[in-house]
Amino acid sequence: MDQAIQQFLQTGTLVLAFAVFIATFFVRRIVETAVPTLAKKVDENEKGATYETAFARWWNKVILYAIPVVLGASAGVLNIPFLFGEQIQTMAGRCFFGAVVGWFSSFLYKVFRKMLVKHVGVEEPEGPPE
Repeated sequence: MDQAIQQFLQTGTLVLAFAVFIATFFVRRIVETAVPTLAKKVDENEKGATYETAFARWWNKVILYAIPVVLGASAGVLNIPFLFGEQIQTMAGRCFFGAVVGWFSSFLYKVFRKMLVKHVGVEEPEGPPE
C-alpha cells in the first residue's frame, strides 16, 4: 500500500492531473462553442437546469464526467517514465493509472489551488470581472 501512495504522490502525477484538467477545459469549451445547444440552460424561475435536447442532458450528466477519465487513460498509451514512474511497465497499467488520475484531476486541481491561495494569501475573485 505504501508503494501505491508513493506512486500517487509523485510530481508526474500532478503534471498529468493538470494536463488532463486543462485538456478537459478546452475540450468542453470547444464543443460547447461549436454546439451551443449542449450548454446547460438555467431558468431563473426554476431550481436546477433545463436542457434543449436529450443529447445536451447526456453531455452534461455523463459525457463531461467521462472526458477526464478518457483523456487520462489515453495518456497511458505514451510511455513517459516521468508521468507514470518506473514501477508501471505495462500499457494497461499506465492506462488504468491515467484513468484514475483523470478521475481525480479536478479534485487535485482544487486542492492545489487552495494550498497555493493559503500559501500566497491572495484569493482569486469568483465569477466574471465587473
